[in-house]
Amino acid sequence: MPLAQVWLVRLPDDDQVVSAGTEACLSQEEIQRAHRFTQPRHAQRYIAAHAALRTLLAEALHCAAHELAWQTDADGKPHLPHHPLQFNLSHSDVWALVATHPTLALGVDLETHQPWQDMDGLALAIFHPDEASAWRQLPKATRARALHVAWTRKEACLKALGTGLRLAPEQVWVGMADAPRQGRWRQDGGRTVDWCDLILPLPTPHSACLAWVQP
Repeated sequence: MPLAQVWLVRLPDDDQVVSAGTEACLSQEEIQRAHRFTQPRHAQRYIAAHAALRTLLAEALHCAAHELAWQTDADGKPHLPHHPLQFNLSHSDVWALVATHPTLALGVDLETHQPWQDMDGLALAIFHPDEASAWRQLPKATRARALHVAWTRKEACLKALGTGLRLAPEQVWVGMADAPRQGRWRQDGGRTVDWCDLILPLPTPHSACLAWVQP
């Protein structure tokens, strides 16, 4: 079976501006969305991340980046209407991940670790009761990292399924073991999702996960 490909992309720093050629890779809809960001750095990183995605897809499909036209399903997951190539994008701070697979639906998530505003509240919202119980038994010094890792795994699985948060995160069982790890989760009465932690050469604490739906 063909393997997924994953690219790590460096995004602009706070004071950097993308080139006109980079912005020209985007669709008008993407450009308009970028210009709606209130913080310039968020706009620049959005443009750079989406340009990277388009460039990589264009290389695979042998077309120009700006010519790519994808559609979104009812849950907002993008797909190419006339090609089986599957793709997903995640970005956090100054880093982005692009993942592709020839046929399998996939999701990727990257989180650079930041202090949580309400760590206990988020844990209660996303954890299965058994996961929450295991999380509370961890030393307090390790709980923030464990929450980041679990959230990243759950987000990747939800993105692979294409449901977004329409499927409650607490239904996605990923366990409490620290990275690196891999696992499998089966949706009740539905599809099976495999996931694996990604080890990235980043200078700051982070977590990353790739998930894909079994055919």
